[in-house]
Amino acid sequence: MNACAQIQGEEVIGLPGQNLTENELFVLVSLAEGVPTPVIAEKMQLDTLGMRQVESSIAGKLAAKNKVHMITRGFTLGVLIPQALCVLLCFISALEIDQDFTRPKSQRRSRSLTEHSRCMRGFTSPAGGSPGRNSAFA
Repeated sequence: MNACAQIQGEEVIGLPGQNLTENELFVLVSLAEGVPTPVIAEKMQLDTLGMRQVESSIAGKLAAKNKVHMITRGFTLGVLIPQALCVLLCFISALEIDQDFTRPKSQRRSRSLTEHSRCMRGFTSPAGGSPGRNSAFA
């Protein structure tokens, strides 16, 4: 059974994905937070062999070679997200919304005919220019 809900730690949020079960996601979040393996095994009521099986299952699903690589792959694949990043993104988006509503709306100045011709002067067509164009720009 795949994880259906996110698992929130103190520093890391685990999101469902990569076909991880809820137990595997809990172990991955705990490892990313620096909780020692024996403590995780005690919380999950697993023996050493059971804990190794869970870790090897996570490593297989994330294509990781060791615990550090497993955590790195979790962040890379979007299964793990730092909680500080989430708070920062919420704060930035709140500021952006506030600035959009309070920013005075200004009229955009349209280009004059001479400015428009200056912009078009350097333009060349893909076919090498039209017959009526100056050959210096073709």
